[in-house]
Amino acid sequence: MRPTRVQDSNQQGWALFDVVMAITVFAIAVTGIVVQLGQIGEGSAAFAKDRLIQYGIESMLTEVKHRPVNEMTMEVFDENLAVTYATTVEDANLSNVDGEALEDMYKVKVTATWDDDGGEQVETAEIFVYQPEERQGR
Repeated sequence: MRPTRVQDSNQQGWALFDVVMAITVFAIAVTGIVVQLGQIGEGSAAFAKDRLIQYGIESMLTEVKHRPVNEMTMEVFDENLAVTYATTVEDANLSNVDGEALEDMYKVKVTATWDDDGGEQVETAEIFVYQPEERQGR
């Protein structure tokens, strides 16, 4: 016995429904993947900016430690990253194991300040610099 036309159209309707459901599941999965890739990209960009700020701090320390003491205090604004780098210098007040004061030692501090989604961010690094008197007045 051969199926009637009503049964054929029902089977075709279910086949169409199966195709629509498969496309819907596929679309939902692809949307989730695209959202995750976007979040990965945002995280990567934030990490890259943080690393560039760290490079900026290292560069400031390297540049400032070769200047005379009276020229070590400065402030620089990086327009590309929207970061302000400020350097300060103060006497280190260090002593050796015998308790004798170490002369011509300075503590140089670089502070990077920028605005982020979470508000103002600050990162700091400092080094000790030996700057004998003959180099101070260059």
